[in-house]
Amino acid sequence: MECNTILSLFDFSGRWAQPYKDNGYDVYQVDIKHDIDILTLEPKEMPFSKIYGILAAPPCTDFAGSGAQYWKAKDEDGRTAASLALVHKTLDFVDYFKPKFWVLENPVGRLPKLIPRIGAPWYFNPNEFAGWLDKEESLKESYTKKTGLWGIFNKPEKKSLPVNTEGSWIMKLGGKSERTKELRSMTPRGFALAFFNANK
Repeated sequence: MECNTILSLFDFSGRWAQPYKDNGYDVYQVDIKHDIDILTLEPKEMPFSKIYGILAAPPCTDFAGSGAQYWKAKDEDGRTAASLALVHKTLDFVDYFKPKFWVLENPVGRLPKLIPRIGAPWYFNPNEFAGWLDKEESLKESYTKKTGLWGIFNKPEKKSLPVNTEGSWIMKLGGKSERTKELRSMTPRGFALAFFNANK
């Protein structure tokens, strides 16, 4: 492969990019919690001239349908505009590097309405990829959390398992702490593995 650099944006946990790291790709991980603000980065100043793929999971708080009752207030006080700036910056990287694949992840919500150029989403639930994991891990990921992907990429192969009837561990997380938000936003391991296999 001529270029094996993966740019992983809004990536605190590194979960989505891990299969690429495990297989020898050079992963450049960007997240404000790692003291790297994407808004301060310029594509032409990055330490690489080519990118194989871009993974992006921008903050969804101001876009998710689950918070629709707060949209008007967020539009008025600037929170929506601030979040949109992050997505537009992501698309700047896509436009500049023209990678072999790029993908943007977000839950069901208003993102495609606010930025029509990203097109229509491809939706999935974590349990649809739980079959990529061993039995113990697959039980942890046999839950539903409808999520959309936008971009140019090969759709990952689904290996669905029934939803765990004991309930999703992710839905049992209480509180609104930053750690709880981080756990809820982590990329499912089964999906990450399937996505890598389809886009390597």
